[in-house]
Amino acid sequence: MNENDLLLILDKDPKSLSVLRRVAESLGCDCVEADSVDGLQEILSTRHPTIAILAVDGPDVDGLAMLRVLAQEVAQSATLLIGAVHARVLAGARRTAETQGLRVIGVANRPLDPAAIELLLTPYLKTTRPVALGELERALTEHELILEYLPKIDIRTEELKMQGVEALVRWQHPRRGLLYPRDFLGPMEEHHLMARLTDFVMTEAVRQTSQWRALGLPLEMVVNLSPKLITDREFPERVAVLLRENEVPAQQLILDVTEASSIEARDLMLDVFTRLRILGVGLTLDHFGTGVSSLTELYRLPFSEIKVDQALIADVVRVREAMLIVQAIANLAHTLELVVCAGGIETREMLGFVRNAGFDTAQGRFFSGPVKPAEIERLVRTWPCSDAAATGRWREMRS
Repeated sequence: MNENDLLLILDKDPKSLSVLRRVAESLGCDCVEADSVDGLQEILSTRHPTIAILAVDGPDVDGLAMLRVLAQEVAQSATLLIGAVHARVLAGARRTAETQGLRVIGVANRPLDPAAIELLLTPYLKTTRPVALGELERALTEHELILEYLPKIDIRTEELKMQGVEALVRWQHPRRGLLYPRDFLGPMEEHHLMARLTDFVMTEAVRQTSQWRALGLPLEMVVNLSPKLITDREFPERVAVLLRENEVPAQQLILDVTEASSIEARDLMLDVFTRLRILGVGLTLDHFGTGVSSLTELYRLPFSEIKVDQALIADVVRVREAMLIVQAIANLAHTLELVVCAGGIETREMLGFVRNAGFDTAQGRFFSGPVKPAEIERLVRTWPCSDAAATGRWREMRS
């Protein structure tokens, strides 16, 4: 049985609905929608949402009437209020909701910021039953783990061709349904299974790369590297053997590193990274611009690419300081002869900015979310096009 959290969206605005649906998908949540009091009551008669997202100013929707129904039926559900109204109006709606007993977790103005909405919702999602060691072992041995692939687009030319993909692991649990990394990476780490998980992802990704090469699709493959393997001196040789066995050039494999600053064995990490680069494997420093990423890593360690964090990219269209920082990062990367990738491209405006800033590649749901291998094969052969893509936004851009 699928035990995903349920998001209830009470809105009719197409742009807001699009953002909220993508957030629900990103968080691994189920999603239901209602645009009338009758529709809301029908949903609540059979389902109990974890979080309700209510537009106080939805077109042709009485937001306060829906608010009263929510208070009567599911007062314990977390509630997020949204609207394109003055902050004082949203504050008044919040006080009204709280007076009626609703647990309001925040308010958000339109246009909605996907990253900000996701950050607001995450703490209120239900904690599922802990994953047992036996379940994890079975997932690794019984082929319950699968890979989806997020397109990586070359944005340096007008063609915007798909240059590669990033491998993302999912768990098709026999009882809980499709689980996302946030549901099982912690237990994998706790039970010392991250090395096995990374080896699985690496093996499957390289095999898929080989299959695509046979079809005439020489796509780069990006694989996230567990910090545990960064200090395994034998890891580069295992990568070399895997590439040889599958007849995949090392230049097609890129390893994505997110926690280089936290590795204590700096000399050993440098040894492993250097061996990988000598093989021809690329190395990306991910989440650059936030967290613990350090400028000194760019010249002390042999990275070939940096990926600017999507939270920073999300701010470039409305925060001047973010715009200046992102432009400076792109300039610095090229000065150091590094490829620079933008993560989390959601809108035409975001894409336009990073292209003008000189970014080389980009990822994000503006192009496509993570998809199965067959969908990648279809997209790469038809990209770009006006009538077929993984999201409708591509059509908006092409029109």
